[in-house]
Amino acid sequence: MKVITCFSYKGGAGRTTAAGNIATALASTSLNGNQPPRNVALMDLDVFSAGVHRVFEISNKEIRDHYPCVEDYLRDQMAPRKYVEQGGLTLKDKLLDRFYKEKGVKESCNPTFTLFPSKADPTTKFVVQKQHENILLELLLELESPRYNFDYVVLDGESGTRSMADIALRLADVILIFFRLTWQHIDGSVNTAREWEKSITKPFHLVPTCVPLVGKGGNVYLEDAPGFDRLRDLTELIPEISELNSFTRDHPNGAGLFWQDGAGANRICVHESLLLKGEERVIVFDPEMRKDFAVKDFYAIASKLDGKYGPTAEKNQ
Repeated sequence: MKVITCFSYKGGAGRTTAAGNIATALASTSLNGNQPPRNVALMDLDVFSAGVHRVFEISNKEIRDHYPCVEDYLRDQMAPRKYVEQGGLTLKDKLLDRFYKEKGVKESCNPTFTLFPSKADPTTKFVVQKQHENILLELLLELESPRYNFDYVVLDGESGTRSMADIALRLADVILIFFRLTWQHIDGSVNTAREWEKSITKPFHLVPTCVPLVGKGGNVYLEDAPGFDRLRDLTELIPEISELNSFTRDHPNGAGLFWQDGAGANRICVHESLLLKGEERVIVFDPEMRKDFAVKDFYAIASKLDGKYGPTAEKNQ
């Protein structure tokens, strides 16, 4: 089992939306061809600003009425198996049923996909404590056990360097750093990556989000526009003096970055979605949205992750 932590230096990077879509793409029946679909769990560790449930169009009230959430598991020190059985939401649960039926995806996602939400209640104070890391580790071991046999657990961590963000990073096998193409996002994310290179031995990947759709001649891309064949390199969208380009020059072989196949191909990123239009929700579930660039990006990232770190990759090592 691999633990994938989604991290962002600043809020507003689209990290939670990406976490939800990448997790469901990993669980898609169409990701691995003839191979069995992966067993995937998605856990919201942003305990102070819970939001993963909103990506699945679950209201704050519905989550407040749900017990147990992640905070309940940590606070009450529940037995891991009891928490998995009572707190995990599968596609058959009423809170996720709309994705399983209404969106026509009954056969497109592994029904074992499980969401572990955090409590969406700002009036409830939660204090992160040292023992919470070990309690979460016990939960991950339970999810990896033969009883559940999850292939992936995707953690949506906090932004920045708060306590739960640090715990999510330490629990990770692989880290995805999401950032927007703004000075603060780029500089903060790349500086964080440089520091991690000195102290963290686990692999991490930089994933730009909300990347503009650009056609030939710099025209804004319109859906089904004739003659559109590829996106402009990200380096053309970012000033040469930016930290991202410096980091790229220091890593000519793509270390720390996702790369598409083929020489000179664009870096994998998450492009602006013509269908999301600012909304935070899962779109890889909906068959009608499969042509959207952001959907393709989420699937591309999931495919890269599975090929590099998945069960098949482990067997070939």
